[in-house]
Amino acid sequence: MIAAIITTDASLRAQLESSLEATGEIDSVLIIPEYPGASDIRSLEEAHEKHIAFIDFREDAERAITLAGEISRFCPSVGAVALNVGTTQTDMIAVVRAGICEVLPQPFSNRDVATAVLNVRRKLDVAAGSTAADGLVYAFLPAKPGSGASSLAVYSALACASHSERHPLLLDFDIRLGITSFVLKLDSNNSIMDALENASRMDQTLWDQLVCERDNLHVLRSAPAEFGAKVPMESFQAILKWARREYAIVAVDLPGTMEDFEIATMQQADTVFLVCGPDLVGLHMARQTVQRLHALNLLDRVSVLLNRVDKGTGLSIRDIEGILGLPVRVTVPSDERSIRDAVEEGTGVNPKSILGVQIELIARKMAGNVNGPAQPRPKKRFVEFFSVPQSKGLDPWRL
Repeated sequence: MIAAIITTDASLRAQLESSLEATGEIDSVLIIPEYPGASDIRSLEEAHEKHIAFIDFREDAERAITLAGEISRFCPSVGAVALNVGTTQTDMIAVVRAGICEVLPQPFSNRDVATAVLNVRRKLDVAAGSTAADGLVYAFLPAKPGSGASSLAVYSALACASHSERHPLLLDFDIRLGITSFVLKLDSNNSIMDALENASRMDQTLWDQLVCERDNLHVLRSAPAEFGAKVPMESFQAILKWARREYAIVAVDLPGTMEDFEIATMQQADTVFLVCGPDLVGLHMARQTVQRLHALNLLDRVSVLLNRVDKGTGLSIRDIEGILGLPVRVTVPSDERSIRDAVEEGTGVNPKSILGVQIELIARKMAGNVNGPAQPRPKKRFVEFFSVPQSKGLDPWRL
């Protein structure tokens, strides 16, 4: 995606450039120091690329509204984001009518910009009548430690691999207490930490050295406990971006601490599987997580997986749904024997077991959203990747 910044404010432009670079989602930036005419802005369509246009309303709100309207009517591959918008009801109505996709708050953070970019990308994909070319991301989020999210992520990904012609990928983003290496008996000198440390220079040769394989599933395995490790959010984003370009299905095991990298991952996820148990403490924590996800505008992609359900569960599914304010998509029974057998063998759970049957439901949801095998992506040279088609009246600036 290409970003266009339309403002005369050099300070604002510099802040946006920095925030856009941090997202890892923008290939290049066009600096447009004044409001372009209709023919100039329409020329963005000729580039055959998705664009996100950041329009500064401070200098001339009327011209900004007119420009946004031109983009909305004639540039289906361009999404507009407004900055420095007035706070009155009249101002906001005008912005909505002009077809603005997002409004950045003042002041804005890197996270605000990243959220706007991802939301605009999704809206452009929907408007084009197709999903993004990148792979689908399924994030497994525990409501509290010990909810069993990691086990569900591992075994659902393995089951998904059995239904897929291409290799799905499992990313263990729990860098402190990841379990994939132990559960799948993966014997490798490399781990997710090696990938994160080399995220900025990732290529196919390095990736092939880092990834492990188990039963058609590619795994970027857990590292030894790294309690003091501090990894920049940009490294997680770079690895996820690489993974989505190479794989049709990406499962991500998250620690559930709601750190910035987890939020950024869920913003790119097609589905967030919120894993919780039927116990009161687990439901209390799950409700808090639901409220946080609602505040982050992520609730529309959340599916609740109710784990370790048995006959002794006191609350009904209806009661649990009432507490969470969300429907329970899949109930997963307690089945310690199946888990033990799978761990001992380092493989998936028996698909005919009571646990395996429910795991299959999750896996089929993941595999079923992929419409046939994706075509291999052509490898781009670095200069091609960052190149921007020249448009009349627009000067390209490369990140």
